[in-house]
Amino acid sequence: MPARNETTCATQAEEQQTLIAVIESSSDFIGIATPTGQVLYVNQAGQELVGWEGSSAALRSMTFYDFHPEEDATFMREQFVEGLLHHEHWEGELRLKHFKTGLPIPIHSSACLVKHSRTREPIAIAMIGRDSTERTRMEEAIRESERRLSRILESAMDAIISIDEKRRVSLFNAAAEKVFRCPATEVIGRPFDRFLSDRFRHLLEGYVRVFVRGGEAEHPMWAPEGLTARRADGEEFPIEATISRVEVAGQRLYTIILRDIDERKQAEEELRKLQLENVYLQEEIKTEYNFEEIVGASRAIKKVFQHVERVASTDSTVLLTGETGTGKELIARAIHNLSARKNSVLVKVNCAALPDELVESELFGHEKGAFTGALTRKKGRFELAHGGTIFLDEVGELPVAAQTKLLRVLQEHEFERVGGTQTFQINVRVIAATNRDLEEAVKRGAFRADLFYRLHIFPIHVPALRERWDDISLLTNYFIDKFSRRIGKRIDGASPKALEKLTRYDWPGNVRELANIIERAVILCDGRILQPDHLGVSNLRPVTDREIATLQEAERSHILKALEKTKGVVGGPHGVAQLLGLRRTTLISRMKKLGISKTF
Repeated sequence: MPARNETTCATQAEEQQTLIAVIESSSDFIGIATPTGQVLYVNQAGQELVGWEGSSAALRSMTFYDFHPEEDATFMREQFVEGLLHHEHWEGELRLKHFKTGLPIPIHSSACLVKHSRTREPIAIAMIGRDSTERTRMEEAIRESERRLSRILESAMDAIISIDEKRRVSLFNAAAEKVFRCPATEVIGRPFDRFLSDRFRHLLEGYVRVFVRGGEAEHPMWAPEGLTARRADGEEFPIEATISRVEVAGQRLYTIILRDIDERKQAEEELRKLQLENVYLQEEIKTEYNFEEIVGASRAIKKVFQHVERVASTDSTVLLTGETGTGKELIARAIHNLSARKNSVLVKVNCAALPDELVESELFGHEKGAFTGALTRKKGRFELAHGGTIFLDEVGELPVAAQTKLLRVLQEHEFERVGGTQTFQINVRVIAATNRDLEEAVKRGAFRADLFYRLHIFPIHVPALRERWDDISLLTNYFIDKFSRRIGKRIDGASPKALEKLTRYDWPGNVRELANIIERAVILCDGRILQPDHLGVSNLRPVTDREIATLQEAERSHILKALEKTKGVVGGPHGVAQLLGLRRTTLISRMKKLGISKTF
């Protein structure tokens, strides 16, 4: 018998040691106390959690309530302990106290009342708790995320509506209230159908049907153009919308993000009208006075403007012909600036200024060692102009070898650098200019016929100044204003005799010569008006019958000059009407008949 008792005691001791080992290996807080709250045991993980560094004897001298913040004492007595006494089990959130910092530690706890196996009297309280600091932090982060999402939904400019499969509304944000002119309280839980037009309803029904039948359309659907919805008062309005599906807790919801485009359409229409008006006014201004940087109102220059506008929007090659000094480079720049390439580079090449032996290198580049002096690789002008426009001035001066390579670029859009074997594809618009008669050069064999025809796709002849004599006064005033500002003088214009002298000169150097003469005259002028002796031009020619303007042309030119002087002011003490001695209404009537815009 004694041996059996000893065996039983040994077995119980082993079981206790095993149980203690299991408890000590746990990472959770495990504590045992008497029914009155006297601490009997706290495992090592529990002691570390609360920062206990005292002895085991000191630990057992403490009560259960010493492990909790003082402000939790009432809760522990009235709910925790009473709950255990009545129900023998309790589970929920508690707070332990950290003995070093005094800060509370949230734990998710499970406790039970331990009773004697025979008498069923309470003998202990056992509690297991897990630190829920991280979980609490994550839950708070989730709540903050939900609050942030709620604020985003409420501040969104687009209407956001969530509906279930029966089209009952579960979300109706502030923008939706504004768009549909209806408070959310009148919508939540009710069908969304009252806000749907017939087409919108059919679209939504079809989208929902895809999922009810097991469809796998995962991407949101963009509503087609022309869709409308209805406000609370029944008014239909145009919308843009997307419809998407989401599952929440096993329930299918459909989210509609909707934008009222009624105001935008009105604004776009108003903008379109303003743009058309602006284009019209700009065209009037350009036609009557200035096209890009080109000044003129004569029939000859207007014809050039019209050709420029027609060809600019294409990528066609343009050949500009005309005498030296007529402004061919300005025309080339205008074509580039009005084209789709305007944001890319415009590369200008004066072919007449390039030595024959370096023409190909300048235009197409060269590889290192291609010739004596080629110490590094160099990109040519065509390569630099990729994506933009190249302006070949005086193209008639190109040597025959360079003409052959240029023809290949125009036909095949490709070239090789000098001394290289790699073929480069190029996207360049070519505008060429010449003051030579290229057709005559072709007959003489000085210019390739096939290259001439490739360049001659859209020719524009830039008239000489003597072909547009009625632009001389406009150009004169333009240059006076330009150079007087640059020099720092105030000169109001040219005297009638000075203008007459300018219109009787042959202008072999064309507009460039006129600009140089006016710049010199501005320097010499001491007063406010340029006089004939400031000009220094000679070789005047007599006025022929061909050069005598009709009364209508003369009247138009006179009014234009007056508009320049008054900077477009028609009425008032300093306006054109006062200057010409006419009534304002009479002047406006004459301007309309002569095709002169009031916008100047």
